[in-house]
Amino acid sequence: GRGAILQALSPLEEIIGGSGAMYVMGKLPDGVDDLELARSLVKEFGVAVIPGSFCGFPGWIRVCYANLPPEQCLQAADRLAEGIRSLASQKS
Repeated sequence: GRGAILQALSPLEEIIGGSGAMYVMGKLPDGVDDLELARSLVKEFGVAVIPGSFCGFPGWIRVCYANLPPEQCLQAADRLAEGIRSLASQKS
């Protein structure tokens, strides 16, 4: 699951999260509201992330990959990737 999530977040400028962690964080492009993006990802792509501002990292998103069976994690990663690509195309 972790590899699929990292791949989904790869268009973002920076990704952090140790190999022992059950989550990773991705830095959003400047001007993107993390809470609004999190809402959009749920509403439009059916995937939930935690806005970074909820855990001291405004402008980032936190993605947990440990709570899903592997197949569901891969499906969620696909939806997350689609949402990130959509974000990237809107910022272009």
